[in-house]
Amino acid sequence: MPRSREVFEAMRQTTRQKIEVSALSLFARRGLSVKVGEIAEAAGVSQGLLYSHYASKDALIAELIRQATTISGKTVLDFAEGGDGAAEKIQGITDMMCRMFTEAPIGIDYFMFMAQVGMSGLKLPEASLYSPEAPNPAESLAQVIAQGQAEGTVVCGDPMQLSIVYWAAIQGLCAYAITGMPILPEPEILSRIVLKEGCI
Repeated sequence: MPRSREVFEAMRQTTRQKIEVSALSLFARRGLSVKVGEIAEAAGVSQGLLYSHYASKDALIAELIRQATTISGKTVLDFAEGGDGAAEKIQGITDMMCRMFTEAPIGIDYFMFMAQVGMSGLKLPEASLYSPEAPNPAESLAQVIAQGQAEGTVVCGDPMQLSIVYWAAIQGLCAYAITGMPILPEPEILSRIVLKEGCI
């Protein structure tokens, strides 16, 4: 009997993952007005099965927001708290972002989904908000930028504004990529948004 429970739970997780990946892709490309039936069809499940995993479309959206904020927040924080100098941290973040375009395209969907959430005016559920363990990536990068300015490797300017410009460039590349256009951004060009010449 325990073995049957393990198999059932594995199947349930697989179904849940199909629903989330399908919803993420549809929301990223078409906005939050996508209907539950469209998500179910894309995931290859019935609406009833989808509702057995998520009580509503809002619950599914809230889970995807939670995933996006947790993944992005923790990932960038890990770089920010590393022992390297600011230039190396920024280059590490940039290299990771550029790999997303070839190795982890689901990251593009997360970026565009969060853009859709922002444009929709949707109030974020409390459980989905950034936290001290997974802070807003813009804030974490702003701290690294301030560190780099003290070290002399980062250009002058308000750290938060520079961080926002950096993330806006990434988001713009994601918007370009999601249209199906092939894109392979060069890390050095992206890093140059904040790093001084010769510090890459």
